[in-house]
Amino acid sequence: SQIRFAAATALVVVAMVVMSVGFILRVYFMTESKCYEDLHAGTEKAIAELESTYRNNRTVLRIIAGNIAQEDDLESLKVISYLSTYDVNSLISQAGILLPDNQVIQAQGRKVNMNGMLDFAEETARNEHISGLQPSGKNPAVKVMRNFVPIRKDGKIVALLYSATNPSNVAQASVSRIYEGAASFYVVDRKNGEVVINSSDRQLTNINDMDFIVATNQYTKEGTVGNILAGKRGYSVYRTKDTDDLLYMCYLPFSIEDWEMVVFVPESAVFEDVQPIRQGLFILLILVVLLLAAYVFWMIREIRKSIAETERRANIDVLTGLQNRNRYEAYLKELKVTKEKLTCLYIDANGLHELNNTKGHLAGDQMLRFIADTLKVQFGEDHVYRIGGDEFVVFQSGRTETEMQMALNNFNDSLQKNDYHAAVGLCVYGFGMSVDQLIRNAEKEMYEAKRKYYERIGKVMRV
Repeated sequence: SQIRFAAATALVVVAMVVMSVGFILRVYFMTESKCYEDLHAGTEKAIAELESTYRNNRTVLRIIAGNIAQEDDLESLKVISYLSTYDVNSLISQAGILLPDNQVIQAQGRKVNMNGMLDFAEETARNEHISGLQPSGKNPAVKVMRNFVPIRKDGKIVALLYSATNPSNVAQASVSRIYEGAASFYVVDRKNGEVVINSSDRQLTNINDMDFIVATNQYTKEGTVGNILAGKRGYSVYRTKDTDDLLYMCYLPFSIEDWEMVVFVPESAVFEDVQPIRQGLFILLILVVLLLAAYVFWMIREIRKSIAETERRANIDVLTGLQNRNRYEAYLKELKVTKEKLTCLYIDANGLHELNNTKGHLAGDQMLRFIADTLKVQFGEDHVYRIGGDEFVVFQSGRTETEMQMALNNFNDSLQKNDYHAAVGLCVYGFGMSVDQLIRNAEKEMYEAKRKYYERIGKVMRV
């Protein structure tokens, strides 16, 4: 029996050793795999936050540009007041107006000659865009990125309104959110390889000059840089020439501008959590339990996140970012029409078909996005829906008729300043009215407004 017990014990020990070695190898590969997943998720999140910041900023700039376009004198006190009251924050450092003679009007009415630093014709040719690194004006050595929006009068661009972003501020605000602050990143302009944002301590101005030594046969500098400049998604592993650090890299494209985010994290940060395994079997076994529990927890969290993301995508309109018809129909089932002061707006874009035919579907998409953005500004995002190609429905409660009319006026003014038009029908809940009646009444008002619009411009209304 003792021999059998010893043999059984030896077998258990051997099994534990084999399992421990296998577990160490498994932990290594799992940690490496999880590194890629975390880099990818962190990169996607950082891109989404940056894109949201720039899109929101551009929406504000469009509205201000529309207001400025109504003024006869771009150097008037009213125009200067728009610049002075512009919301400057930790990311947006200044606002200004670039004139055709390359003079810049800044807050408080200061004018700066930017000849040799900014070119009005070149920036105008790109329409709405975010620039690469440009001199700030005060000190040419200090570089900023500018978010340009044209100011149009009678269909002609007479000036460019911009907000300036300090790349170092963007880097500081974003880096701590990627891989728990252990990662660094570049934002690369794919048109020329310029590094426009750099959160690392490596002085790199162009991605083609990246300090890269091949770490595995799977990745090369030419292939990695080529993928980045081509706007692809992928991973890479490389060593630096100066410190010989092994770095894990993830790169993903932006949907705004021709940008690519390149995120990298050192090997020490990737495997930091599993180093105590080397201290002994006892610690290893404890870590096995902890790591497995953490892994299960992580998997459950990832599954929940995946389900939530799938549900979110199913309910969001890809083009405009508004809630789609699925969410609209679900909301109608929950809607209680007896809610006090419930108002339904039914909106239909005027001239979308003509715009698509004359200027292409990209112009039509831009029109729909602008209408959606303006609806968000005036009515929030909670109950604003895109239910068809050019149809939108908004539900509002708790707002007076005066407040609703003011919001509608602002909505129509913003559209008209950008040469867009929409037919709007409004219906306020009345006693005994059903959900269908509320919506049908608003839709009926919309069609009447659309009929009057086409009658006014002398065209046949499309049904």
